[in-house]
Order: sequence, then structure tokens, then C-alpha cells
Amino acid sequence: MFLRFSRFRFKDGKEAEGLAILRRHVAAISSAGGCRDAWLGQGQHPATECVVVALFEDEDSLRRLEGRLRSDPIQGSDFFALLSLTTHPPEVTSYEVFKRA
Repeated sequence: MFLRFSRFRFKDGKEAEGLAILRRHVAAISSAGGCRDAWLGQGQHPATECVVVALFEDEDSLRRLEGRLRSDPIQGSDFFALLSLTTHPPEVTSYEVFKRA
């Protein structure tokens, strides 16, 4: 399995607008083939920080999603809208998940 982790740090007062975009982003990730589930989390202290976490069955499914996110104009425009609302570029990292021994 593979985990996709993204962190977004919003400018003060931009959290609501950013959360609306991230909800659409999570819905798009959730609908991707091979995605088992996806979650959106908002920090409590600070509330300006949000994460998107998604679990994929395999690396190929995750790579197909990444390609779709880069090639889809609607999702690309959401990404650029997020950039104007954040204090830093988003951090996006993938992890291979190992089962317990």
C-alpha cells in the first residue's frame, strides 16, 4: 500500500476558502482508481494548517492519480488557487506502507 500526504499552511483568514478547495481535492482523490480512502484534517493549533492523507492499493494507482492531477485543467486551477492562499508551497510526499510483522 502507498500513502500520499499533503500539508497546506494557509494565510490567516484564508482557511475557509482553502478548506472548500481541499474538500473538492479530497473528493477527486477518493474517486481515483485504487484509492482506498482519503481524509482532510485541519489543525487545531494552528487552525491555518491542513493535511490531506490518502491510502492507495499500489504505487501504480498513486502514479496514475498524480498524472491526472497534473493534466486535468480543473484540478490544476484548484492547485494554483491554493498557492495564492498559502504561506508556503504545499508539501506532497508519498510513503510505502509496510504491514506489521
